[in-house]
Amino acid sequence: MNNTQSTLLAVGLAVLLLVGTGSVLAQQETIDVQGEPDFEVYLPDNIVGPGEETDLTVQLDNNGELEDGQETNRELVTTARNVVVELDSDDAPIDVTTRRQAVGTISEDEPRDVSFGIEVPDDAEPGTYEVDVDVEYRYTKRVTDTASRTAQEEKSTDESFTVKVKVDDGPRFRVENVSSSLRVGEEGELTGTVVNVGEQDATDAEVQFPTDAESLFPLETAVAVGDVPAGESAEFSIPIEVGTEAEAVPKRFDLPVSFSDENGIRQTDDDPSLLADIAPERDTFGVDPVNRTITAGSATSFEVTFTNNREETLTDIEPKLFTDSPFSSSSDEGFIESLDPGESETVRFDLSAEGSATPKTYPVTLDVRYQDAGGESRITDSYRLPVEVLEPEESGGLGSLGSIALVVVSLLAVGGGYVWYRGQ
Repeated sequence: MNNTQSTLLAVGLAVLLLVGTGSVLAQQETIDVQGEPDFEVYLPDNIVGPGEETDLTVQLDNNGELEDGQETNRELVTTARNVVVELDSDDAPIDVTTRRQAVGTISEDEPRDVSFGIEVPDDAEPGTYEVDVDVEYRYTKRVTDTASRTAQEEKSTDESFTVKVKVDDGPRFRVENVSSSLRVGEEGELTGTVVNVGEQDATDAEVQFPTDAESLFPLETAVAVGDVPAGESAEFSIPIEVGTEAEAVPKRFDLPVSFSDENGIRQTDDDPSLLADIAPERDTFGVDPVNRTITAGSATSFEVTFTNNREETLTDIEPKLFTDSPFSSSSDEGFIESLDPGESETVRFDLSAEGSATPKTYPVTLDVRYQDAGGESRITDSYRLPVEVLEPEESGGLGSLGSIALVVVSLLAVGGGYVWYRGQ
């Protein structure tokens, strides 16, 4: 084989290699997939009562169907776009107050909840009724992307689903007269009244507080309120501890009520809810210095009044004073046996100021160790208190310039009088 033949062979091999590589790349980039969305519709909570105004939540679950093509490309044809949902009460005794709603795109990985406002007439007959849910959407039926052809087949569809709504005249509850003493970092109470707005009596009723509420820790998860006849009410009080990381904002809580119906069967009404305020965090103690001044070079009894800001009795209260130059203390600890809510007591500390201290305001700090009503030992953050250093008062001895000047003036006056006397 001569050089020319060798060169031609090498070029041919290179061309074949490039063609083969291009074919592999083209094969890797080829897309040919076909499918469609496939919806299922649910009503997670389908029980309503006569005279009720509430939201009916429809859940859309897209279980898309891949008819042809690679699994990795299924999202191209199973995603529903421009989804519009409408609730049609048909012959059910329900008035839908929310118009049709556009909910955007729904993929297989993202079920969607759509809420509709409804009103149930007072004279609605108990029973189970069918309600239609109409769903309109667009989707891509087929996607083809090859070296020779690129195409998309777009479709629009309108589907109707039937769900069941139950009008129940059994015990149902509403929460009224809500009061909250909840505060960040403290224990408080949610109090209120549950009213049986149903047509039947409820016995052995319990008000429940969810245990998954963020930064809220109920000390009792269920509070018994006894029998609640139709049209009657019962008061409840739930003790709750609010974590220090909670936000001081109004919060809405679900407050399910469990009860026994007229047949003795245990039931739960999950609809009751309430809106309660959570107050911002506050200092455990109000700390108020009685005397805020000290003279440079002197010592004093530094008095501080402590007030219990909590809604519980605190015991074994041990305040400790911390000082830096120019202050010092030979007695920096105090003790208060107990303080009821709102009660105050004054503690005295020894406080000294250096004689060389510059007259101005300096801080001292203190913290307080105590036991709460549950017997748990706690310690507060540090409190910073201002103390003003005053100039020393002038003494009456000869050491002051004023006193020296007074003596000189007096001597001059005596000497002048003597000279005048001798001249006479």
